[in-house]
Amino acid sequence: MVMLLARIGRTLIGTIGGRTLIGLIVLIVGYQVWLTASAGGKIADGVTDEPDRRGQYSIDVELGFPPERFHILEMQSYGRIRGTTENVIHLNGVMEDEIDAIARKYWVEEIRPGEDSVSLSDILGGD
Repeated sequence: MVMLLARIGRTLIGTIGGRTLIGLIVLIVGYQVWLTASAGGKIADGVTDEPDRRGQYSIDVELGFPPERFHILEMQSYGRIRGTTENVIHLNGVMEDEIDAIARKYWVEEIRPGEDSVSLSDILGGD
């Protein structure tokens, strides 16, 4: 088995296509490591300090530019859009594990605790 893997490795390294494939794999793995490493630094202190009664959070997602339709639609998969202000998308109803997923987006600069807001379900008392 080891000999077979060594032969496959030599064959890959010995061809242009093989070296290209190895280079692409290294780039993809490196990019994923970079996304994971940079995600923690994007989440401000206090983001997960005060969940609502359903265990969800209100967050403000800051981009380095005004959000476009794509960014709004992408954020809708994580929570309810409360609005936008300049370079910030305001979200309600975000689960804690989804905050990490949002931080992995390369176009997200910072995630802060959301401004206090009142949702319709809070006013009506529904869940």
